[in-house]
Amino acid sequence: MSPRRWSFGFGGLNRPPFHIGVAIAALLAFGACSSAGSGESTTTESAPLTTSSIEATTTSSASASTTTSTTIAEATTTLPSDQNVIEAWASYWDAWAEVRASENLDPAPLAAVASSDVVEGAIALFERQRSSGLDAVQTDVVLHATVTSVDSSRATIVDCVLLAPSFTDTTGVWYEADLTRSGEGWLVDAVRIPTIGGCVPQTMAEEAIAAYESYYDALAEFWDPPDPQHPLISDVLAEPRLSNVIGLLEEHEERGVAFRSRPINHPEVIEVRSPTEIVILDCYEPDSADGLYDLATGNRLPDEPPITEGQRNLRSVVMVLQEGKWKSSDFQGQVDFACEFAPTERGLPSV
Repeated sequence: MSPRRWSFGFGGLNRPPFHIGVAIAALLAFGACSSAGSGESTTTESAPLTTSSIEATTTSSASASTTTSTTIAEATTTLPSDQNVIEAWASYWDAWAEVRASENLDPAPLAAVASSDVVEGAIALFERQRSSGLDAVQTDVVLHATVTSVDSSRATIVDCVLLAPSFTDTTGVWYEADLTRSGEGWLVDAVRIPTIGGCVPQTMAEEAIAAYESYYDALAEFWDPPDPQHPLISDVLAEPRLSNVIGLLEEHEERGVAFRSRPINHPEVIEVRSPTEIVILDCYEPDSADGLYDLATGNRLPDEPPITEGQRNLRSVVMVLQEGKWKSSDFQGQVDFACEFAPTERGLPSV
């Protein structure tokens, strides 16, 4: 039996033409369903492998960005030895970006910070890109490195490196690397890509998911009763969702009704679009009391259909980083949908 699919809006079901995003569309491939409408705005998108084998056979279809930079994202406190390893890793990526952007692919910058095997793997990637018609590429690099082991002569590091443009189909590329200490300092001796399916930096995923949950923690503060001027609204929401919610709050304030909802969420990150934008997918359990209520009588109104036993809903949310805070900016959803709780194979590894 096909699951019932409705777009959900706070204050009633909406039924104009339905436009589904990439995240939801991927889910629909797992079962045939009948479609309805949406009032929500839409924003769309093995064994370990050596970098030389991956990079040498991967063709980039991304266009070049306008600037080149390597950034080390803020991390937890590290020992001085760990920091030295991370700085050497950053130097490698400075050289990687420099050579990728060069006209003649001079390997000298890489040779100063990496072993010959690592240099050859990177050069092979860049040469393949050039042979496919891609010119010199300016790259922005953001690192989220963690040192997993270090002694006097060797160190191992893991990182979800964010590349713009990437050389794969994903912005985040999961790297494992070995470094050795020489008289000149730390040298990148080997790099591996455990999976080409992408990754999300662990800190980014944790902070964005916590911010997503904070929206539902705050919802009762500004929606029961509705208060379009409440400061928490802009603290947890960004455009276009911000204006949408304010408009609904003004409507509900005039009607004298309140929207109540605190679902049990099961979110996971399914896409990293940039260091400041990710997509969360959530197969969640709505509370049996979810709905719209008359503030004068306390009665539940028929605007929202009643929650059925065992019901699961599906939601895709774009999260954006603004002024140091992750905020929910765009919601899409399916009500009463046959989905699976996270973690699923669609979730990105958190590295």
